[in-house]
Amino acid sequence: MTALASIRKRRTGWLVYAGFLTLAVLLGEWFNIHRGGGPDSVTLANWLLSATLLTALWCHALQKTLGDERYWRVVFWILVFANLLMLVPVLLGGGPIAFFTAVLTLLVVPAYVAAYRYAYRSPALWGRDG
Repeated sequence: MTALASIRKRRTGWLVYAGFLTLAVLLGEWFNIHRGGGPDSVTLANWLLSATLLTALWCHALQKTLGDERYWRVVFWILVFANLLMLVPVLLGGGPIAFFTAVLTLLVVPAYVAAYRYAYRSPALWGRDG
């Protein structure tokens, strides 16, 4: 496999994952709203974080710049900290909710990898040689 074919295959993988995760988030939020869970402050914060993470994921998958890399470096750490802040109490609570949350978190880890790579490991994208 040539280097170009390998890059295309990875890019296709990121695009498929971004599409899957976007659909999963939208469907999950739709079910939550229609189940009677009106948006409260935690839900709105979660939507903001999810939208930001998905934006970074799509930008990485498409290899498109949006704003400045310094912005995305700060945003990446805000996303990590906020996610930990919301996850730790749920995971420490134990039970089926903690297990379900842990499984969902594992499905989202690649999005955080993409956000990190977008902010820190894309010198060609940001117009520098590294």
